[in-house]
Amino acid sequence: MESRKQRHQHEIKAAEALDATQNSTSNNPFAGPIGGGRGPHKKRSKKSKWLTAFLAVIVVVGFVLVIKALFTDNNAALNPQDTTFKTVKINDGSTAMQMGQTLENKKIIKSAKAFYKYAMSQGAEKLQAGTYHLSPSQTIQLIYQQMVSGPTAEPSLPKGYVMVSVGQSASQVAKNVSDKVKNVSEQSVLTALNDKKLIAKMYQKYPDLLRGVNQSDTQDAKLLDYIYPQAFNLTNAKNASDVVETMLKTSDTTMQPYYKTLKSNGLATPNVMALIATSGKSEFERRLAFVKKIAPYAQELSKKYGILASVSIAQAAHESNWDNSKLSSKYNNFYGVKTQDTTPGKSVVLDTTEYVDGKPETQQARFAVYDSWKDSMREHAETIVNGNSWNPNQFKDVLAAKNYKQAAKALYDDHYATDVNYTKLLINVIETWNMQKYDK
Repeated sequence: MESRKQRHQHEIKAAEALDATQNSTSNNPFAGPIGGGRGPHKKRSKKSKWLTAFLAVIVVVGFVLVIKALFTDNNAALNPQDTTFKTVKINDGSTAMQMGQTLENKKIIKSAKAFYKYAMSQGAEKLQAGTYHLSPSQTIQLIYQQMVSGPTAEPSLPKGYVMVSVGQSASQVAKNVSDKVKNVSEQSVLTALNDKKLIAKMYQKYPDLLRGVNQSDTQDAKLLDYIYPQAFNLTNAKNASDVVETMLKTSDTTMQPYYKTLKSNGLATPNVMALIATSGKSEFERRLAFVKKIAPYAQELSKKYGILASVSIAQAAHESNWDNSKLSSKYNNFYGVKTQDTTPGKSVVLDTTEYVDGKPETQQARFAVYDSWKDSMREHAETIVNGNSWNPNQFKDVLAAKNYKQAAKALYDDHYATDVNYTKLLINVIETWNMQKYDK
């Protein structure tokens, strides 16, 4: 098997051969006669005139295409205006050409060949495999620089661009801005993010983006909640207000395709921004479809057993990783229910994560297998109502809860889950997807 270095040597030779071929054919793009010579004529026919005109058009079009090809920079950004980032996985053992093809397929760069040639000229062996966050606004040079630094490195951006990442605090964002934008201080950015007059002005301009900003629980830097995690071109910003306005304007453009869905489902913009930014539109739509699929049955169970529908839905989503776990998608077990039943087809042994003294441990356990997801939801409700063989009242606090926050706390207190963050996680899922509306 060839080593990585040997593969790169083959690529270098291939690149040289490619250049040689291109040079031999492109040095004289107009070489060769267009048509044979003809003797003088006193009078040319209409057919001859039309043919001459047609050939002239071909020459002009060909000239334009050649000039365009000569002056097109395939190393430039695919779309300088699209500053959103996509998750791109570069597999171990990928060659520079394979990496370039992955980037082209993901619509990050213009040309795989351009990436390949640039990487070969700079040192393709320096490129590292891994999962990257890359943007169509990045040039090939910047993408190469980022992939040389490795998947944990911050994205390499053009001059004057500032990145806002998922989970960044207001202080971190303000510092990044002050480092990149002349005459703008950290404190001025922090002040602008919570300026009441600016909030009112931005709400008038972008009401769909800032829907609910006036009812927000955030005490400081309110406008940061409505800034989409992406890069922003701040080359024309002169002060902190310009910075914040530019960020919100760009975020509004990014979120436009989602407003109708968010409004019809009562979803707040800040709650889903991180998901869309990290997992994309398809995952957002998949999760929303999952909620809508099981919500009606959760309401039926709520009427029959008394468990809040929002809690039933949220637990199913969280425990099954949104119906994306093997236990859920293959065995219809939404809630991670364990069993001692060894009857063939009634159980399966799988790895699971348990928390021991607050620390996660991977263990093996036997889980129940259900004929349908409705069977799983029904048994979950019955378990909350009937408890278990040694304590039939184990989940009485869950049933007594008057709202989803009380119920989420009771599930942990009554030892349904071992994760110390279970209550917080459940409440976040419910509020992000407005599941509490199914309790009415």
